Amino acid sequence: MSLVSLQGCEAGLGRPLSRLALVATIVGIGAFLVGLFAGQAATALSVLDASFLFFAGLSAGSVALAAAVRIASGRWAEPILPVAEAGVGFFLPALAVLVLLVLCARLFVPWTHGAGALGLLGLAARLLIPTGVLFFLGVRFVAGATGQKAELYRPTTAAVAYCAVYAIALSFWAYDLVMRLSTGPSATVIPAYYFVGAFLSGFAWVALVTAIRGTSGPDLRHDVGKLLFGFIIVWTYLLWSLFLATWYANVPEESAPLLLRWQGSYRPVTQAVLLAVFFWPFWLLFSERFKRRRGTLAFGAATVLLGLWAERFLLVLPSLHLRGGPTSILVGAGVAAGMAGLFLLSVGSRLAASSSAGEPADPAAQGGSAGAAARST
Repeated sequence: MSLVSLQGCEAGLGRPLSRLALVATIVGIGAFLVGLFAGQAATALSVLDASFLFFAGLSAGSVALAAAVRIASGRWAEPILPVAEAGVGFFLPALAVLVLLVLCARLFVPWTHGAGALGLLGLAARLLIPTGVLFFLGVRFVAGATGQKAELYRPTTAAVAYCAVYAIALSFWAYDLVMRLSTGPSATVIPAYYFVGAFLSGFAWVALVTAIRGTSGPDLRHDVGKLLFGFIIVWTYLLWSLFLATWYANVPEESAPLLLRWQGSYRPVTQAVLLAVFFWPFWLLFSERFKRRRGTLAFGAATVLLGLWAERFLLVLPSLHLRGGPTSILVGAGVAAGMAGLFLLSVGSRLAASSSAGEPADPAAQGGSAGAAARST
């Protein structure tokens, strides 16, 4: 759990992107403060909520990927593990953002307006305790995994515990930060849909970074592309399960949340999410040739990330019926950019450490040996 370091971020991401991330973070802080004091507190906090769901879910999901690989003794994935474990760098900022959301819950969460102290205390307990346990286990798992290279591929108690608590903690996030924002009945598939999406975003982030850096060879990129393709199908299946049951029952109270996201200004966003997370990467990653190429794998992973980021806003914003207008849009865009910058600053130094640990001297040779290991595992 590391503090934000501009110098470390520059070593991991390069100076231009690091400076851009710093500027975005400063803009985000300013936009959030403007929102609080200019009558746009609900907008600022709801965008912060959606951004937390994406970036905290991404970091938790990437560490869950590393834990799952180590539990399965997946030697083929060795080059991508340092990038996956770098997600732990965002845990401390994510916890701070979650504390802020809890403290300001009355400003944007509808049910808290009439809730007493016990209700708010229950909200804090449901969100902060599982999250604290999850982040503690994640830090402990990563420290143990990176500190004992001889035990690198042995399933550990910390890895198993992290994966179990991951599903529990992110289910609480989905319950309080998504489901309880709406006054109508909520689909019980949303927690699973959310933490699978967070795992997918973590996987897409790892695929994007390793493809851009050239860490993985063609065979390893092929293996990563196949798994990414598989989890895209799982995410789409859960989304289809959410839609099908609601459409088949045709209960107005249950169909209203879906119809709300298929009308007005939200409809093109929903269509863009389906295109970016399912249709486009399904076509792109179906081909073995495209999965082996750095550019196409990186492009497919990037579209998945952008689509899931937009999808987090669809989970939150329509339920709150926020006021529109230029000020609201500027505040929301600034807060979203600030969270993106904070995430990059937080994981940058971790990525710098992973560049020497995870990058093979000969990517093509590493890809061939990784592919052989994958076929024998």
